[in-house]
Amino acid sequence: MTAAHYSDKAHLWSLDPKNTFLNHGSYGAAPVAVLEEQSRLRKRMEAEPVSFMKRELEPLWDNAREEIAKFIGTTASNLVFVKNATMGVNTIFHSLDFNPGDEVLTTSHVYGACMEVLKYYEGKKGFTIKVATVPFPLKDEDEVVDALKNEITDRTKLLLIDHITSVTGTIFPLEKILLLFKQRGIEVLVDGAHAIGMLDLDIDKLGADYYVGNCHKWVCSPKGSAILYVHPSRQEKISPLQISYHYDLSDEWAKKFFWSGTDDPTAYLCVPTALQQMNDLYGSWELLRKHNRDLTLTAKQYLEKELGTTPPIPDNMIGSLANIYLGKGVLSAKGFNYIHPLPEVLFSAYGIVVPVMIFPKHDPQLWIRISVQAYNHISQYEYLAAALKELGYFI
Repeated sequence: MTAAHYSDKAHLWSLDPKNTFLNHGSYGAAPVAVLEEQSRLRKRMEAEPVSFMKRELEPLWDNAREEIAKFIGTTASNLVFVKNATMGVNTIFHSLDFNPGDEVLTTSHVYGACMEVLKYYEGKKGFTIKVATVPFPLKDEDEVVDALKNEITDRTKLLLIDHITSVTGTIFPLEKILLLFKQRGIEVLVDGAHAIGMLDLDIDKLGADYYVGNCHKWVCSPKGSAILYVHPSRQEKISPLQISYHYDLSDEWAKKFFWSGTDDPTAYLCVPTALQQMNDLYGSWELLRKHNRDLTLTAKQYLEKELGTTPPIPDNMIGSLANIYLGKGVLSAKGFNYIHPLPEVLFSAYGIVVPVMIFPKHDPQLWIRISVQAYNHISQYEYLAAALKELGYFI
């Protein structure tokens, strides 16, 4: 079996060299330098807690917001930090009002946690969830747009849409989708959990009403750092999940989110360091994105050839995530840690860390989802292919 090894960038991370980590997409992985900055900030905070929280924190918070705002193409006044994208989605639904008969539209590719949010607030706020069935495999972007268009009614109040889907790793044609819904006066909440860092974003140009995105995934900041963007025309409607001091001390919308109670703020304060560290890997974010996408396509094509499968989506809908078909699947009721035994077998027998997806629900198919970050090397995907073939996963 082909020996697997990490790339020459892997020493910048603290990943276990005994394993083959192909699942950056789930929780990310912060470089050593970023974790060292977080440790430095924590020591600074604990050396003088009162001074840090009362005098130093707000300027650091403002600076971190300014840096991530520049990176994604907006201004700091339009965004705040939240713990993760799911918290951002909860914040929007917690804040918005709905009338009986209102519909919230999403797709069959929606992230499972977001569907749980929808179901919870459907019971609390009285709207009805409507799901557009987006096929998978997909022939082209228009299949996504057409599936949504067919489900719009005069009762559609809000669209919750993935920018990059978690379960299938598909980049949805967000510009086309936003244009369609703007023309109809329907607000759009974008779940961009995977988009920040993977894609070159211009949030202001996109024109979404609400946008949430993680920084711990493709920006590689520590876990507990994500952003919530709200268009200026919608900000008066959106309030924090947790009300505390500062809420009524400023007329500036973002400042109402500054203090939600005592917490460790260092994860999002490290975002500027993470942005710089990742930029420096290849000299620019553009080159980093190109490297990761090129390796994703190469690895995907190699796996498809070795396993005898065909691509489920066109290459223009792929970033740094890709799904490879493994055959028919069976749904499990045991929760997200027990979707299929294959990940545990790959980990225990081969040291490979990679997720398996079963999708769609109405016709379960088995997919393996690969991620690519700068620390990965093509030999790791060759090793994955050999392991899958040894286990009998080829057509």
